[in-house]
Amino acid sequence: MRPETLTELCAKHGIERPADTRGKQFSDFGPFAACYMAVCECLREESDLKRLVMEVAQDAKSSGACWVEPALSIELYCHRFGGLESTLQLLLEAAIAAEAETGVGMGFIVAAERHLTPDTALQLAQKVRSFVLGDKAWLPYTPELREGEGKAEPSRRRGIVGFGLHSAEPGNPPEPFLEAMRVACDAETGLLALPHAGELPPCPGGGPASVRFCVEVMGAPRIAHGVLAIEDPALVAELAAKGICLDVCPSSNLLLKAVPSMAAHPLPDLLRAGVPCTINSDDPLLFGPNLLEEFETCRAQLGLSDEELAGCAATSWRYSCAPEELKRSALLAVDAWLAS
Repeated sequence: MRPETLTELCAKHGIERPADTRGKQFSDFGPFAACYMAVCECLREESDLKRLVMEVAQDAKSSGACWVEPALSIELYCHRFGGLESTLQLLLEAAIAAEAETGVGMGFIVAAERHLTPDTALQLAQKVRSFVLGDKAWLPYTPELREGEGKAEPSRRRGIVGFGLHSAEPGNPPEPFLEAMRVACDAETGLLALPHAGELPPCPGGGPASVRFCVEVMGAPRIAHGVLAIEDPALVAELAAKGICLDVCPSSNLLLKAVPSMAAHPLPDLLRAGVPCTINSDDPLLFGPNLLEEFETCRAQLGLSDEELAGCAATSWRYSCAPEELKRSALLAVDAWLAS
């Protein structure tokens, strides 16, 4: 959400606007979570959700992205829109409109919240499974063909691509949420297990142990954050060998104290150990930098080369749930940028 949108929605609905936290370090996860939930409180009308989805697409386009996979804390606001199914349907319709205007495609990740109960997560997983196995979770898609390939036939693609696990790791290890993940993610639904793990400073059940469990037991092909895996060399080697992707958010890691300084960020070491990594903005409203600015930070402060930056961009496509035709053209564009 854009800062000005938050200001306008707070005024519209008579809600106190949370403090501007961009660029400020959080003392722990609690103040961050409070700000995040205050933002969710502003989503009260269909027009609010539609505006949010459109602005996500517009801002992604301005950073050079043409595919995004927003992770939804949908349990925090779907009750205001008639429940999970009607909210997902509204979001999918908004995604169609946003793609038509901006050219940016979306695949949503529905996430359970760690601070709620495992039973709540299981109920969410069951509802998501039912929705995905129905006929409403698909979006229209017409692939762009290269010259000489003939006529593009209208098709469809998944609008929901994964099931995630959000919120604070301290006191909320991933193990109790395994059943929910297994219900949502299997060959029938086609959803990927995409949990947050290894995001926050060491805590029981967190850090490398959390990443290991999510990979080895939950079967996650990608981990949101995961940077604390660096504390376990054997785990780093395992991630590299298995090709497990870490979706890294450098500014978020710094401001939530996962790393003591940007200079100490483990992204360069993870890349050089062979771990596939992507570069992400996490939440620009709360942390500040957008996607393009995160890439600039990785060049200026982490010393990543053009080859490494291009590699992270290419990895984001290879591990995404974007249509194959879009992946192909995007990877060619990454190669062209590097060659230039």
